Amino acid sequence: MIIISKKTIVIDPGHGGKDPGAVANGLIEKEINLDIAQKVGRSLKDYEAEVHLTRNDDSFVSLTDRANMANQLNADYFVSIHVNAGGGSGFESYIHTTENPGTAELRRIVHNRIMDFLSNKGIRDRGTKSANFSVLRNTIMPAVLLENLFIDNPSEAELLKDEIFRSNLALSITAGVAKALSLNKQQDDSSPSYDPVLALKETGLIKNYHQPDSNVTWWEFAVVMNRLLERIKK
Repeated sequence: MIIISKKTIVIDPGHGGKDPGAVANGLIEKEINLDIAQKVGRSLKDYEAEVHLTRNDDSFVSLTDRANMANQLNADYFVSIHVNAGGGSGFESYIHTTENPGTAELRRIVHNRIMDFLSNKGIRDRGTKSANFSVLRNTIMPAVLLENLFIDNPSEAELLKDEIFRSNLALSITAGVAKALSLNKQQDDSSPSYDPVLALKETGLIKNYHQPDSNVTWWEFAVVMNRLLERIKK
């Protein structure tokens, strides 16, 4: 019998509850953070990993409690998800100022994989940095904090509003974590991260994203089928 050792990963959606984070361009950081984090959590189910979120809803969790949760779980990796503000643009990632080369190498892999996706969107690479952030200082395992674009940059805010962009950003974060931790794929054929509705939108057969359990009218079905038939004729 083969026993597969699962890595424990804690995904930390920044802010929440009474702490909204940055607010700009019709967006609230705590909501964006949670959405991306939940998407990462779902897509990591494709791998042999045990995944926990520091919050699963719009609740306030102190910085100390976030770190304590990861420490009590004896997690292998801690990923804090944020969006930036302050008049800049681009993506940057942080580890603690006192971290060792091993943590820096994990971050390099994650950072580069995310930038593989973001560079195709014209997003600036602000580089890898270090800071004395609480969740980085108080976690005892390797930890990274990701600042995903600027909420107060109008063009980047438009990307953050887009469901497809957030989903693909989450998949790039997942791919980076999986590569950094050498995670194995699940042994079955299920793919929790695959969203057929999202795939339809990416091909242009539908214009707007719909929840998988939403009702579809005959009109909507006919429109999609006609678009498909037009493509077949070409």
